[in-house]
Amino acid sequence: MSLRSSLYAQRRPLLMVMALLGTGFLTVSLLGYYAAHASARESLLKTLYANLLIGLLVTLAALWIFYRLLNQYQRRIDAQATLDSLTELPNRRGFNLLAVQALHEAQREPRPLTAVLLELDDFKQLESIHGHIACDQLLSGFARDLTQSLRHSDIVCRWSTDAFVVLLKDTDGQTGLKIAEKVRQHMEKQRYFCSGKQLLVTVSIGLTTVQDEDTLHSLLSRTDHALQRARQTGRNRTCVEMPHSSYE
Repeated sequence: MSLRSSLYAQRRPLLMVMALLGTGFLTVSLLGYYAAHASARESLLKTLYANLLIGLLVTLAALWIFYRLLNQYQRRIDAQATLDSLTELPNRRGFNLLAVQALHEAQREPRPLTAVLLELDDFKQLESIHGHIACDQLLSGFARDLTQSLRHSDIVCRWSTDAFVVLLKDTDGQTGLKIAEKVRQHMEKQRYFCSGKQLLVTVSIGLTTVQDEDTLHSLLSRTDHALQRARQTGRNRTCVEMPHSSYE
């Protein structure tokens, strides 16, 4: 069961309790009214109406506060479930939600869409030399620079510990390759000062473009194959892979 489903499931018992309280309040008031002497009923009736009005207002206010708090809590839970806490980028779950929609739009229109998978070179070696804290700061700075080097409409997510995935909307393969190379060269020049240490980083990049028959799995599989070739041929480079053909 998803977090969203579990939160919605909590509403039913709470609403039932509030409904029972309201029903009980109304029942007690009515019983008191009919048990009263006839001469006192007129004044009691006015009191009853006033109590019912007050009870209704209190119940409505409680319901409004309850829904506000529950919705705020739900939004926080949803954000935590789809965002990476270190980089504040969407995580894999968040990426899947965004990517499925982007892929559907690209194939329906149709419109070009380029997928890019970036991996920091020799990250495990950097981590063993400089430690986890410094490398966490490196990843945070890298994610910030990567996001700033792209358009607001592009989808940028953290894919794994040292990898990021990007979907370039309305971008064909040639333009996507130019953007990927621009990003790679930009990252190569960056200097990250983490825990008093200066860290340099390069990235290997795999790239492909969406095809009519693509699923999200097939699209990402090609970017991963292209990334593997970039690793195997020396790192710090961009490789492209298309269905039934590949080139560097």
